[in-house]
Amino acid sequence: MEFLVLGPVEARHNGVAVDLIGPRQRAVLARLLIARGAVVPVDTLIDDLYGGAPPPRALATLHSYVSNLRRVIEPGRASRTPPRTLITRAPGYLLTAPNVDANRFTDLVTASESLPPGEVLACLEEALGLWRGLPYGEFADEPWATVEISRLCELRLTAVERRAQALLAFGRPQIVVAELRSEVVAHPLRESLWCLLALALYRTGRQADALAVLRRASDTLVSQLGLDPGPELRALERDILSQAESLEAAVPAGAPVSPPGPSSPRRRVMIGRERELAELKALPIRGGANGVAVAAVSGEPGIGKTRLLEAFRDDCADLGYLVLWGRCHDAEGVPPLWPWLQVLRALAEISPPPDPQALCGVLNDERFDCPTEAALIQRNLSIAQWLTATARTRPLVVVLDDLHWADLASLELLRNLVALIGGTNEPAPLTLVIAFRETAFSGAAHDGPVPGAAFGLTVDDVVRQLTGYDLLRIRLTGLEAAEVRAVAAELGAEVDDSTAARLTERTGGNPFLVRESVRLLSQGQSLETVPDAAADLIRRRLAALGSRAVEVLATAAVIGRDFDPGVVTEVCRTSGTEPEEVYRVLDRAAQTGLVTVSGECMVFAHDLLKETLLRDLPPLRRALLHRRVMTALSSQPGTDVTVLAHHAVEAGPAAYREAVRWARAAARQAGLRLAYEEAAAWWGRAVAAHGACAGDPAEHVELLLQQIRAMLAAGDALGARRVRAEAVRVVDRVEGCPELTARALTALDSPSVWVLRDPYETVELGLVEQFEAALGALPATDSPERALLLGGLAQELYNGSDDPSCRSLSAEAVAMARRLGDPRLLMRVLNARGLALPQPLHILELLEIADEMHDLAVRTRAPGFELLAQMLFTHHRLEVFDVAGADRAAARCDVMLERLQLPWPRFQHTMWRANRLVLSGRFDDAETLYEEAGRQAERIGMWYAGGVVVTGRLMMSYQRDTMADAGPLIDLIAGIHPTMDHDARILELHAQGRKDEARALAEKGWPDPPADWSWLTMTCLQGAAQAAVGDVPACRATYEKLLPYAGRISGGSAVACVGPVDWFLSLLACVVGDSGAASWHMNSLRRLANHQGIGGTGKMFTPPEYICDDDGLRAS
Repeated sequence: MEFLVLGPVEARHNGVAVDLIGPRQRAVLARLLIARGAVVPVDTLIDDLYGGAPPPRALATLHSYVSNLRRVIEPGRASRTPPRTLITRAPGYLLTAPNVDANRFTDLVTASESLPPGEVLACLEEALGLWRGLPYGEFADEPWATVEISRLCELRLTAVERRAQALLAFGRPQIVVAELRSEVVAHPLRESLWCLLALALYRTGRQADALAVLRRASDTLVSQLGLDPGPELRALERDILSQAESLEAAVPAGAPVSPPGPSSPRRRVMIGRERELAELKALPIRGGANGVAVAAVSGEPGIGKTRLLEAFRDDCADLGYLVLWGRCHDAEGVPPLWPWLQVLRALAEISPPPDPQALCGVLNDERFDCPTEAALIQRNLSIAQWLTATARTRPLVVVLDDLHWADLASLELLRNLVALIGGTNEPAPLTLVIAFRETAFSGAAHDGPVPGAAFGLTVDDVVRQLTGYDLLRIRLTGLEAAEVRAVAAELGAEVDDSTAARLTERTGGNPFLVRESVRLLSQGQSLETVPDAAADLIRRRLAALGSRAVEVLATAAVIGRDFDPGVVTEVCRTSGTEPEEVYRVLDRAAQTGLVTVSGECMVFAHDLLKETLLRDLPPLRRALLHRRVMTALSSQPGTDVTVLAHHAVEAGPAAYREAVRWARAAARQAGLRLAYEEAAAWWGRAVAAHGACAGDPAEHVELLLQQIRAMLAAGDALGARRVRAEAVRVVDRVEGCPELTARALTALDSPSVWVLRDPYETVELGLVEQFEAALGALPATDSPERALLLGGLAQELYNGSDDPSCRSLSAEAVAMARRLGDPRLLMRVLNARGLALPQPLHILELLEIADEMHDLAVRTRAPGFELLAQMLFTHHRLEVFDVAGADRAAARCDVMLERLQLPWPRFQHTMWRANRLVLSGRFDDAETLYEEAGRQAERIGMWYAGGVVVTGRLMMSYQRDTMADAGPLIDLIAGIHPTMDHDARILELHAQGRKDEARALAEKGWPDPPADWSWLTMTCLQGAAQAAVGDVPACRATYEKLLPYAGRISGGSAVACVGPVDWFLSLLACVVGDSGAASWHMNSLRRLANHQGIGGTGKMFTPPEYICDDDGLRAS
């Protein structure tokens, strides 16, 4: 077995890569490899694996990881023989791995120092040929890996320098020039590299270029370290200027160029942030194989995130990088995609986009001529190609600041671009840095609910995705006491050690709070009077300016952190404050550092200033100011409609009609930019404002339908259903418009795998009557409205009873759509047909529906329906035991979900992936995905959000033989399903040895599983419970029910995967005493599993050889 760590961690057996499975299992292997044969204690492994916060079952999980690794890295070891590679040795484990590329690399570089000249070059080329990228790849940021990675990186640079010396010795300076140019960019502070490059240039006859390189080296050292060049650089420059004869002589093989002398103390660039700045400056150098590097900087308000990014920006600009900056704003009504609009519009001035048409709505106000999903994919792909093309001509850095205020469309675009750019093969030196408040990362970015956040992306999601791209994670914390003293000195205040310590304690080392406290100290106030909260600090500072100044600055705060003094003047004039007084206040605020001047605008020095001013405004006074700001801004033609809409909405009752107008305009603008979450939120605000004032009911319905359309495009199908109910209620007030009624009833036209309501709730008879009345009001001829009403009614009647009216209505809808010849209409009613049919009972027709839908979607360029078809393939192919076909469809779903912002399908597919892992016996990995599915379910607010995930976990408990511990799961789903908790409870009691209680519960009767999506799974589960208590007649009856489904896998529509039906048939046959049938079913299961390549040793592949006696079921 060969282990590779000079790049992503890999293991190869006979030259073929082996599957190391999950990230934590890989981390265990990497941690043991770094130990280089030493024992790593169990406690250390757990601590390193979980970052110091292990879960309760960490030890058991670690044992399973080790067991799985042993199977992978010792494939030939016989059972019950001791391991030879991953060995248990008190107090932990050690890895005996003689074939590790890092060891070979180290040996080669070490040997090169003493080899004769003719062998040095070959030795070093072999060594450098082992290098595949940053050592230990995805674990580069782990504290336990940094020392070893630094050692290997330093060893590589030594190899690069020795190889260059060898090439120069053999008279091949051209190769040295070509190879060292990138190295000096990557390691600009390594003087020996500059020396070798300059010497190579000189030997190719390029004296001027050699001197230019030395000047560049000198400038770099001075600007970044405040140091003069070392003696080697200075001596080389003198020799080149004098054309010294010594430069013409070949460098003796193996004689290294002298390294730079000891560094003098580094110039302080930022107080207390030197290490973080150095990490950021090294970021472009540590890009992956495709040149992409990413970093995330977080911390509390005032901790210095923006200052750090500004210093990084300046350093990058000095090195010739192109730096694009996008800053998010809080709820000031900024347009959707605002940070990206800043970045892309700045980029367009330097490098025009290769496909402007794909950027409709971003760089212009044109509309797309293709479906929204296709337009979204096209736009994102075009932006990714634009950025990478630019980066290949000039290293590119993109900075997104204050991401905690980003709109959902901006976060979704960021997520998609990371996936698109990170997946490219052709190198492009592109660095992406994001910054956000730590409170945002923990889910508390805003004081109140954020429209759309329940079903949209979060900063947490973005950071989690970035971890897959060698993320540099920087969490800024408070300054130490010595650094607090330096901040005070910077402000002209000298404080002693005890005062600095007290300041640090009082402010937590927050640089903003430190500066505010020092300013108060400078005014003669006692340290003990410095308040803890930033708001109190700010109020003290504001109070010194007087009450009129507070009023003026509060008006500015209503406008936003960036504000136009002219607008402040106009608004204040309405309350009797003269312009001269306003300007005097703003000048004083600028002189005291509360605001700064930025072009024609002024900017609050910190968000906390603005937030404190707004918090102290009485609600009605704040609403009145918003009304006045809206009026002032509406007279300026260049004001964005989103800004006007924000102020109109915040103005409340005083501006309801204006709020409808501007919120509608903002929603349309957001839709134009494919920012559907923002569009849905603005349509919702327009609906709320319209509903609060006298208006036309038909117009209100139209607003609601627009909101539904935006919510469906954003993936919030359940939220859209709630709004649909409101539209149906209001449309009753509209006389003589059956088409509008039909549109309201059939507004839920989003592709969907599951019905958009709780299937176990009572059918809404009132809604059914409205569907029937709408059908009666329409002409009896074919029409799209009639077809959609028929399909919608079939869905509303679906209640788990296999109602024949659902089948007949949906069939009529499909036939009508075929006659009308509209492919998009046909896809919608095919979806309705599929949702009206119970999956296990109609699996073949459902596969035909998925096939036809896929062909239509590809032909009409409808990615949403194409994704739906692929998801249906994953469900239905798995059920008919076409596991390979299901896996192929799942891989296509993975690709599409990376590009489509559809939280609901993403959750459904995560559940499918988890169930697929359960089927393969990879229970720990499945548990990780169930955790992720739980987070997704909470955000999208689906019915029984936790119940779906708990159901999956419960089915896994049965396959994992842990039903004895399943009580808490059963408690969580009690009452959700007609039979599941009853049968699961019997299995739990039996597994705990409480057979009498299990039998007593069974004697109350076996409820019938509903004939819906769950029938096959729940019938299998009930059969297992009947077998457990030895109810032979019930087992015989269940065997007959399941027999037609032999050869299937009960996938439970990606909710409840309980495994192959043949296993349960074999179990039931055992109980009734038919051993021949039991063997036949197991043999059939093995043949199917082997044919699909999924054979295993788990419960589902072990014959259930049981006998039944008076005590119930027991092993034979």
